[in-house]
Amino acid sequence: MRFRDRADAGRQLATRLLPYRSTGVRVLGLARGGLRVAFEVARALEAPLDVWVARRVGIPGRMTTLGAVSEGGGLYLDPEALQLVPEVELRSMAREEAVELEEQVQRLRGRPTPDLGGCLVLLVDDGLVTGSTAAAALQALRRQRPGRLVLGAGVATPHALDVVRGLADAVHCVSTQEGLRTVSEAYDDFRPLPDADVRQLLERAREPGLPREVLESTDTGGFWM
Repeated sequence: MRFRDRADAGRQLATRLLPYRSTGVRVLGLARGGLRVAFEVARALEAPLDVWVARRVGIPGRMTTLGAVSEGGGLYLDPEALQLVPEVELRSMAREEAVELEEQVQRLRGRPTPDLGGCLVLLVDDGLVTGSTAAAALQALRRQRPGRLVLGAGVATPHALDVVRGLADAVHCVSTQEGLRTVSEAYDDFRPLPDADVRQLLERAREPGLPREVLESTDTGGFWM
């Protein structure tokens, strides 16, 4: 299964998440691409939208993911990575990545972490291959003491779902694909989402009274009908 773009994935995921529609819902999009998917989910559920930042820890210049860090202190280390890289070195790499993460949080949100205590939190991403960034984010979000913590994604590998299932109260995925090497393989249009577009989406989500019948997507050809 392939999605036209992130807006398409968001609309399809939203249909699965509609049962969570309530006054206490908060939708968080994993930066960056996950926010475009989350935008559609938040519109469908008429819920507040915000961004959550997590970053993979890996070897520079290689696709290998060793783990991930998240704002709020989340840290996930891949068990297999610990067999390849000494833990002390891996934790040092994670600390370096955490510095970049805090700078990204300031660029994208520029304000304190939202209060999520007691809320039904829907964390949304465009796709999960290793599950590392989602796992780190879920660990951090659990510390916020939400009433319920739910993960939604457009696409995921079976391995990634195994990683995150124990960290969320529920996991919803539109498409599960064995052998998925990168999330982009499940999308026709997977262009990067610049920081400016992330901030614009957050501003649009905060505007009251926008018509839901036809909401033009920032992705080419994407519409909410």
